[in-house]
Amino acid sequence: MGMELVILFGIVGLIVGSFANVCVHRIPLHESIAFPGSHCPHCDHPIAMYDNIPLLSWLILKGKCRHCAHSISWRYPLMELAMGLGSAGLAYHYGISLVLLAALTLFFLLWVLSAIDMETYLLPNVLTYQGIAIGLIFSYWQGDWQSSLIGVVAGYGVFWLVAKLFLMLTGREGLGAGDFKLLAMLGAFMGWQALPFIVLASSIVGTIVGLIFIVLAKRGLRTEIPFGPYLAAAGMIWFVWGDIILDWYLQFAGING
Repeated sequence: MGMELVILFGIVGLIVGSFANVCVHRIPLHESIAFPGSHCPHCDHPIAMYDNIPLLSWLILKGKCRHCAHSISWRYPLMELAMGLGSAGLAYHYGISLVLLAALTLFFLLWVLSAIDMETYLLPNVLTYQGIAIGLIFSYWQGDWQSSLIGVVAGYGVFWLVAKLFLMLTGREGLGAGDFKLLAMLGAFMGWQALPFIVLASSIVGTIVGLIFIVLAKRGLRTEIPFGPYLAAAGMIWFVWGDIILDWYLQFAGING
């Protein structure tokens, strides 16, 4: 793919990142993501088109609403930047293909879900259920729908079992049902073969980061930590580099076997 197309995908990604911010703000509030148009969440004043340019408007306005001067969260430009760079990177990696469309769709869903989880500790069904359906459709087009269907069942079932065991042993809720559905969504996009890496990698990183938060928050094991972002990161890593990771593991196992 030529650099012109990569840059174009990056620009489109910035715009999609602006829409992703709308989804993060409105979906947990059960508001329409289409109507009304963009407006300041503090003073409700409509945002003009020239104040809604990804990244640039935030920089020009110095991170404040033009009308009420209330601070605009860093999440807005960071989401736009992440979506722009990620879209360009995925376009460069895959080129124009069905896999690129699947990668961009998954990337969008995972960023939105992660941001919502970090802000509200929720993983909305409206996103995970649609993600499962989209993942199964992509896998059907690629001729591997059986692995994806098993991935959905196994993805939900593994975390459901872990949560039940945790509840039995501690008397407290551990993982939420949203985490089950997110793992099922990842299984739909990538098949059951991706689940061992996703569960292992997210658990290791989540445990390390969780312990740091527990120490800093000084609230002990009662500290609530969103697990969705760790699942999302591990899932995207496997989607892009899963073959390389698997080859490395097989070579490592062969050398030591």
